[in-house]
Amino acid sequence: MLRHTGTLLSSIFIGLLILLMGNTAQSQRLTYPKGYYQFPIRPGLSNSLSGGLGDLRTNHFHAGTDIRTQQREGLPVHAAAQGYVYKIGVQRGGYGNVIYLRHPNGQTTVYGHLKVFGSKIADYVRRNQYAKRTFEIDLYPPTDSIVFKKGEVIALSGNTGGSAGPHLHFEIRDSKDNYINPLFFDFKEIIDNAPPKFVKLALRPLSIDSRINGRFDRKEFTPIRQKDGSYQLPGTITGTGAIGIDLQAFDQMTGTGFRYGLQCIEVKVDGKEIFSYNMEIFPNAATRDYNNLIDYSTQQERGERYLRCYVPDGNQFNLYKTDEHKGRLMITDSLTHTVQVTISDSYQNASELVFRIKGEAVAPPMPSETSNEASGLTASIEENVYKIEAPGYQNQNPEMLVYRDGLQKSFTASAHTGAGATFLLDLRRVLPDSVRIGKHLLRTDFQTVFLPGIPQRFQKEDWYMVTDSSSLFDTLYVRTHRKGQMLTVNDPGVALRHYIQLGFKPDFVPANKDKSHIYRYKDGNYSFIGGEWSSDGISFRTRELGSFVIKTDSIPPKLRVIEQSKSRIAAYIQDNDSGIKHFNAEVNGAWVLLLYDYKTGMVWSDKLDENEDFEGELIIEVTDRAGNSTILQTEIKEKTNSAKKRK
Repeated sequence: MLRHTGTLLSSIFIGLLILLMGNTAQSQRLTYPKGYYQFPIRPGLSNSLSGGLGDLRTNHFHAGTDIRTQQREGLPVHAAAQGYVYKIGVQRGGYGNVIYLRHPNGQTTVYGHLKVFGSKIADYVRRNQYAKRTFEIDLYPPTDSIVFKKGEVIALSGNTGGSAGPHLHFEIRDSKDNYINPLFFDFKEIIDNAPPKFVKLALRPLSIDSRINGRFDRKEFTPIRQKDGSYQLPGTITGTGAIGIDLQAFDQMTGTGFRYGLQCIEVKVDGKEIFSYNMEIFPNAATRDYNNLIDYSTQQERGERYLRCYVPDGNQFNLYKTDEHKGRLMITDSLTHTVQVTISDSYQNASELVFRIKGEAVAPPMPSETSNEASGLTASIEENVYKIEAPGYQNQNPEMLVYRDGLQKSFTASAHTGAGATFLLDLRRVLPDSVRIGKHLLRTDFQTVFLPGIPQRFQKEDWYMVTDSSSLFDTLYVRTHRKGQMLTVNDPGVALRHYIQLGFKPDFVPANKDKSHIYRYKDGNYSFIGGEWSSDGISFRTRELGSFVIKTDSIPPKLRVIEQSKSRIAAYIQDNDSGIKHFNAEVNGAWVLLLYDYKTGMVWSDKLDENEDFEGELIIEVTDRAGNSTILQTEIKEKTNSAKKRK
C-alpha cells in the first residue's frame, strides 16, 4: 500500500497499467516526479487543503484537491508546469470559471472556481461569448494558441460555480483523463503528520442465511480509541454467513479542522488480506459509480457516508484488490476470528481498528406462547431479501402467507423472538404483491424485476418505466404507488447508475399544462425535473428514485435592477419554483454579456469594448424552466430612470 517516488512513467505506460490492472487496483505502482509541477497558489509558502482526491461528496468522489486561499478571492493562480490551454469553461455551477492546461508529459492540470481569467484567456473567452450570445460556454482553443510557462499567472482565485467558499480546485489528470492524486507529486507546501480517524463501523448481512448478533440486521458499532492510538470494538460480535463491512472514517491534516477522504483501506481476517482500496487513480467517466460504493440508503436517510469495504454487485470501479469472496467476511465455522481494518492517507499516516467476530449457527425458531395479534407489519429490502417484521406476533409455528396474482404460498419465520417474528423472503424466488401474518395484510407494491445491463420496458395502464443497458447498478425490484398527481417508484435510498425514463397519467390534467412539470418530492422539498406532455400523460427522465409529482409554476422570475448606467448594468434575478433557465440583455438591439453568480443571484455586464458606453433602450429578459418570463424595458441615460416591467 506504500506509494513510490522516482521518475515519471510515461502516460502511455500509465494507460496500459490501467487497462491491465483489472480488478486489482493495488497492483499499480506508479511513480511520480519531484519538481515537475509547481504548487499553483502561493508557491514555496506553507499552505493547506480544504479537500482532497476521493473525498466523499454528493453523488461523486471529489476529483482533486481544494487549496485554501486565506478565505479570500483574488490570489494569483500559477501554471503548475509549461503547457497550452486545452479547454476553458464558464459554468453557473460545477467548476465555475475553469482552465485546463495540457503539458508536454501528456498530463493535464485543472484550475477551477476562478474569479477572473488572465488577459490572454479573458479576451478570447469574451469574444466567443459575444459571438455565441451565451454566458455559459465550453471552448477548445487551437493547440498551442494560448501557451503558458511554468509559474506564469493564468488567473485569479475565486468562488465561482458550485464552490462553498473561496478556494482553488486543482486536479492532475493523465492522458486518458483519469484523475491522479496530486499529493503524490511531492508538493513541499503541504505538510501532514495527522493519522486518519475511525468514526463508526457497520456490519451488514449479505445473504438470506447471514446473521449479526443473531439477527438479520445491519448493525453499527462505535470504535473506541486506545491509549496507543489504535481502535477496538468492545466485546465479541457473533455472526454467520456472508457479512459486509461499511466504514465511516476520515483523514485529518496537520493544522486544519477539515475532514478528508481516505487514500487507502486494508481489511485482514486472521492476518490474511481480503480487501484493499486505493484512491491513487480513478477514471473520470466512472465517478457516478460512487453511489454504488457507499451505503447509499443510509446517506439518503441520515446524511452519513459509509464506504463499503467489499465489492458490491454491479461495481465497475477498479479501485480494489480482493479475495475470491470480493472482500466479504465469510463466517462458516464456530471459531473466533480477528478482523483488522487499517486506514491510511497519502502521506502514509495510518490508524488501525481491531475487532473479533465469533461464528455462530443460525438458531431455529423458539416455541413461545401463542398470539396471532401483531402490532403491525414493517418491511424493507436488503440485497435480494425482503424482510418483514411482525412486532408482538408470537406463535409456536410462526407462518406467513405470500400472495402473487391470486396464488398463495406459506413460509415459516426465519427468525423468531419473544418480541415478535421476522420473516425473510428471497425475492429471486417470489415477488409478492401482498403478505399476511396473523390478521395483518401488507401490500408490497411490487410490480416487476428489472435487471442491470439489459434495456427493458414495463408498462401498466397508468404508468410505464424504461431502462437502457447503463441505467442500473444491480437488480431492481420495482415497487410503485400511484395516487392523484404523484408517482412513487421505490424509495430515495435506491441508487441508479444513469437515467431511467418514467411516464404516468395523473388523475386529472392541469388546466395550465404548458407550465406544469414533474418535480421530485423529498423531505418537504420540491426539485424541478421537467418532462414532456403527450395527451393526458407526462414522461420524464431521472437519475434518482422516490416520489414524483406534477406541479404548476405560473409565477414569473423576480428581476430587480440595481444599476443601469453608461458604464455598467447590474441586477438581481431569482426564481423560487422551477429555477432560472436563461437570461438575456440588449442595449439598442445589441446583445450584452451578463455574468452570473447563482449563489447571490446577481448578474452584471461585461462589455466587449470597454470604451463604448451603454446608451439607449435597455431590455433584460429572465425566463424560468417552466417558461415564465419577466422583461424589463428602460432607457439608459446619464442618470438612472425608473424601469417598466412586463410579465
